[in-house]
Amino acid sequence: MFKNQDHVPVVNDMASNAHLPENTLLPPNSHRNMPPVLQLAKKVGNKAMTKLLQNQKQSSMPVIQRKLNQDNLNKMKADKPDTYEKDDFENAVGDDGKFTDVKADKGLPTFWGLLKEVYGEGNLNQSFFHFTKELGDTCDRPHSVTAEITKKGWNSDRDASALVTAIGNLGYEESLIRDGNDKHRVASYNGGHLVGYQILRGEKADQQWNVAPQDKKNNQQSYNNTIEAMLREADVGTKYEYTVELQYDQYNFSVDQDQLKKRGILKEIDSDKPWEIQLPVRIPFKWDATALMINDGQFGSPTDGSSSYDQYSQTMDEANLDYTKEDTTARYNLWLADDTGDKKLFDKGSEDFDDIEWVKNIHFSMHQALPIDRKKNKNPINWKGEEGKKVAHYGDVQKGRAAKSANGLGKAEKMLEQIKQLIHEIEAIEDVKKPAKFELLPKKQINQHIHGQIKGFFITRLNECQIKNDYQKLRDANEDWLDLFSVQQEELEIFRLGKETWNDLATKINEQASPVQIEEHIKSLTELKRTLLKIKDHRESRRLYTGVVDTTYPEYARKLVECVTDSKQDYLRLINLKRRVGELREEEEELDEQIESSKKKVKREEITSKTHAKERMQVLIKQIYELENEIQGLESRQNNYNRVSYEEFLNSK
Repeated sequence: MFKNQDHVPVVNDMASNAHLPENTLLPPNSHRNMPPVLQLAKKVGNKAMTKLLQNQKQSSMPVIQRKLNQDNLNKMKADKPDTYEKDDFENAVGDDGKFTDVKADKGLPTFWGLLKEVYGEGNLNQSFFHFTKELGDTCDRPHSVTAEITKKGWNSDRDASALVTAIGNLGYEESLIRDGNDKHRVASYNGGHLVGYQILRGEKADQQWNVAPQDKKNNQQSYNNTIEAMLREADVGTKYEYTVELQYDQYNFSVDQDQLKKRGILKEIDSDKPWEIQLPVRIPFKWDATALMINDGQFGSPTDGSSSYDQYSQTMDEANLDYTKEDTTARYNLWLADDTGDKKLFDKGSEDFDDIEWVKNIHFSMHQALPIDRKKNKNPINWKGEEGKKVAHYGDVQKGRAAKSANGLGKAEKMLEQIKQLIHEIEAIEDVKKPAKFELLPKKQINQHIHGQIKGFFITRLNECQIKNDYQKLRDANEDWLDLFSVQQEELEIFRLGKETWNDLATKINEQASPVQIEEHIKSLTELKRTLLKIKDHRESRRLYTGVVDTTYPEYARKLVECVTDSKQDYLRLINLKRRVGELREEEEELDEQIESSKKKVKREEITSKTHAKERMQVLIKQIYELENEIQGLESRQNNYNRVSYEEFLNSK
């Protein structure tokens, strides 16, 4: 009766971010000039919401490495970060999302680890490293992370973990090593998450590759109250891809023994050890965060608080970065864009931003002041070592990397590579057929078997077999994912056009393209990426739907049929019991008359008959008592949910 119907064929610590090279408003593409894949993508909606990701328990501090090896030292010479395998971050899951891509310098030496390796633990003042020694001899240096986020619930504050605090103090150590204890410095650092604890909603955000030293004011106010506020206050169900990239102006800096001794790090100058060495930079110059909405959700609004905008600069004002003034220890700006890619530079006082329902893309850029390497010595002081061993070669000291990596062509090439990977990921997801159609609550069929006097029994049985959990799983799956099968065939064509668009853009993005052309290509790539992310999400969601239906519906249908049968039996049992009690009551009256009439007679056989009647009466009374108790229980079940509709019961918590 409740089998599937005919198959229907398919048709914080909060992070901060870096600077966009494009800080001028570009003219929007016309609809006519938009690539075909983007025009067609306008038809595609997305009601998908991923199921709750379970936050697995594990310590936030990594396994501490106590001894450097050659691989760790070689990291200082690497020109590109490591791309982490999925196994490296698949457990870094929160209630609202998961990481999908991580790039970082894995196992990079800490200041403590490398200085101990070179000059010996006995010649170091260990108190200098009090706040970072727990990291051990190595700590990853993040370059970029990407996470898929689906807003599920609301956030709660928490104190910074030991890992986050220690990484923030790496920034403090770097500034002291490079510039000494400058009394004019007001710049200080927090451990800043790239993808924040309250964005991922879970302690698994506390990963070495997801935390870097970040300007304290920017971390606690500017970033926290602009882009992160918009993400934290997004409507439940809002789904977006969140990418945060860090750029370092140099990967290493140099320092000599005299500087280390004057700054209280080295106890004595050692002529048997290199006069000058390189140490890995920990303070990033630029943070760049982009939230790209995948569905039809809604971001929140930035805060109204004025102090959050002290560091705001529409031009980024790089020339005026100054670590001696709180408002210029970092500078940032905020871009908001609609679903066509047309963007506006945020203006706190503008009426354009009173209602931000149109915003589908948020871009936060930040630069922070760096140490300036004060009081560098040209020649060794009190060092008598060999000239050939004066300078160690752990890594190059090359400035200006951030400017090189931020150019438009470099960004476009990086986006091309990301989209190429995204295309491969989509191709690896086997799209599924739509499961056979079913009616979640077949009321017409139910009403043929369940009338008013049986309804209470039926809902009681539904409650006892815990069918609500199954019903709500199927209900949510239908609401979130069922409609996605209606665009399945259309998305095949969109995906084909998307690959053609990628191939076309790959030929146009080169050194011969003008800056204006590159910016137009970046805009097209952004929209192409959004479209492909939707297709990927839809394929994953259709697979989730099929999985829920295949595992849940058969048991749900079995319970439904069983509850109908059992509730009818409950009702018949009640009717039969009442009839039986009626029969026993009639027998009781006859026995009572027999006992009364026997009181006037004294014959032996009549006395015996009276005795038998009394014994039968006692048995009868006990039977009636037991049956009436059972009747009372059944009537209670019958009346339990008599005034509740099926929908009210099944949708209740």
